[in-house]
Amino acid sequence: MKKLFILLFAVLLLAACSDDGEATENNEEAANGTTEETESDPNTSEEDENKKVYQIGETAVITSDLYEFDYQVTVNDFYFADEVNGKTMEDVMTSQDDDYTLAVVDVTIKNISDESYIPHQMFSANLSGIDEQGGDTSYDEFFPEGDEELAPGEEVQGHVVYVEMRDYHDKFAFKYEAMSDQEVIFELPNPEK
Repeated sequence: MKKLFILLFAVLLLAACSDDGEATENNEEAANGTTEETESDPNTSEEDENKKVYQIGETAVITSDLYEFDYQVTVNDFYFADEVNGKTMEDVMTSQDDDYTLAVVDVTIKNISDESYIPHQMFSANLSGIDEQGGDTSYDEFFPEGDEELAPGEEVQGHVVYVEMRDYHDKFAFKYEAMSDQEVIFELPNPEK
């Protein structure tokens, strides 16, 4: 029985030594930078890292995630205002705070599909901080042109408007097809910073 115990102990000792050798080998590979595995953020895909972020003045071709047609959006300008198209913040909000203002994104939307559609019925845009997901939805009443039919090849220019704090972000993200595989982001610097 004593011999069996010694034999079992020897086998366990050899197994522990061989595991330690593998661990040492793995540590040496890591120190030399030869490991094949790389650490990555589980919330960030390679596609997200390669996604182009557009700027004011640039045109993006966007594919509707829901309806699978293409459209173009150009952001012409971004600014804060007290009134847009004769409407003020009081027209969309009951409570007022001097820290809030209308955040106005001047856009041109072009129908590059084969079918006519009404922009407000087919897609919308969100506004958030540059590093935030989702975002606020716009107030369609500031952009009545978005309620009219847009034929193939035609474009419409108008104001996509949000209520936003003036100093909440240094940069804003203006997003079409938000939080989908087709998401397109325009980076908008805070006009007051």
